[in-house]
Amino acid sequence: MALVHVSLASATNTAFYVIFGVFVAAMVVLIVIIMVWAVRHDVAGRRAWRERQEARQAGQQLPEDRS
Repeated sequence: MALVHVSLASATNTAFYVIFGVFVAAMVVLIVIIMVWAVRHDVAGRRAWRERQEARQAGQQLPEDRS
């Protein structure tokens, strides 16, 4: 049976994997932050829209939102 010598990863490969891992982790964190921001703004927008619809149904007139 022949012995196969498998060398450990070189320093450059190790550095690449560490830096790539940090990059992937940072991207995941940014994606989560963006998704949370988008969902919060969507919920706030839907809530404001629903309040405007309810106010119109009740016969009240709200000033136009110009933002």
